[in-house]
Amino acid sequence: MRRLLLLLALALLTACATGGRNAAPPEVYDFGLPAQRLVGDGRWSKVALEIRAPYWFDSLSIEYRLLYDDPLKLRSYAGSRWAGAPGLLLSQRLRQQLGLVGSSGHTAASCLLRLELQEFSQVFDTPQHSRGVLQGSAGVLDGRHRVVAEQLIAIAQPAATADARGGVRALVAASEELGRQLAGWLNELEKNGTLKSCLAAPGS
Repeated sequence: MRRLLLLLALALLTACATGGRNAAPPEVYDFGLPAQRLVGDGRWSKVALEIRAPYWFDSLSIEYRLLYDDPLKLRSYAGSRWAGAPGLLLSQRLRQQLGLVGSSGHTAASCLLRLELQEFSQVFDTPQHSRGVLQGSAGVLDGRHRVVAEQLIAIAQPAATADARGGVRALVAASEELGRQLAGWLNELEKNGTLKSCLAAPGS
């Protein structure tokens, strides 16, 4: 009897040890191919981009909320993840669209476009209907780190499917819409002279 119990215990341990290796690898998503440049003359090459986000955005999890169940609970898909932290992926996409530089300090910049990211998740209004939600605020800082312009951000794009795949595509669409809105905003600030010190010299 003792030998039988020992064999059963060994079988369970073997199953636990091999179960993780047999699990399907997670589906990994990024933002796809590089985005088309919205501003073609390079005039934003002196503007650095900085994205600030809550510490939990450093996770690779694809997150969602169920408004009909518990909207305060942040959930994540078990079998899917981002290729990089959402803030990094968003920064890459915006720099592609707007021709901005990073805020690492290795490049000379006259101004800083700072994005405060507060929400980047798939939100379910019902079990069948969801949307990709991107919320936060944007500010432009001059060379003395003074805020010269601010704007709230609230973008939602419908998800075609009620799963991680649909949520990813909705969030990528929201990110691209953010780039278009920021381009329009920067153009307006340029017209009224707010960004005079941020523009790159012709041919630079």
